[in-house]
Amino acid sequence: MGKASTVSSLLCCPCRCLFCGVFGCLFSMLTCVFFSAGLVALVLYLLFRPHIIRATAVSADLSNFDLTARTWILHYNLSLAVQVRNPNKRIALRYHGVDAQAFYEGQRLVQAGLPDFFQDTGETSTLSPAFVGESPLVGGVAAAAFRREAAEGAAFSVNVKITAHLKLKLWVITVPGPKPKIDCPLKIQRRNATDGAGTPEFHPTECRVWF
Repeated sequence: MGKASTVSSLLCCPCRCLFCGVFGCLFSMLTCVFFSAGLVALVLYLLFRPHIIRATAVSADLSNFDLTARTWILHYNLSLAVQVRNPNKRIALRYHGVDAQAFYEGQRLVQAGLPDFFQDTGETSTLSPAFVGESPLVGGVAAAAFRREAAEGAAFSVNVKITAHLKLKLWVITVPGPKPKIDCPLKIQRRNATDGAGTPEFHPTECRVWF
């Protein structure tokens, strides 16, 4: 008898709150809401099987990367191509507010906006950010790192980060999505470091992607 009464109080509906007790009814409602949300999320996951996007830096050209003595002003001209792939079979992606930033020794060099684009299921798109300008290197650590890498073949460690806002197209429905962050740690040789032997070789680099 006691067990039946307990079960009845846990399964009460809002119409019987006066009889079940406010807290018991509230607990029952919250349990139903969480259970329903979890069930819907599981069904959607099994139906669409979402996968995280993939990104690869396939080419890069560092035509200028020089540090002015004493003032520590870094002059740079970097262009690269990053391929972004949508591996999903049932979810198309719409990117907007795409932004690319370049860093050297943790210091931001410049920011470059990129055009919005749409990516169908299984499609690969190429982003082509370009960074041209000059920036002061703050602190002696960054300047020392530049001198070391310049002496070791002029191959510099540049980090390129790309962010965007996503909208997910599920069949005919478009819903807001997460904000992907693409991090590409690159090792790029300055073009004039080859002494006229042509463009330095660049090895494609997998980028880290998270939300």
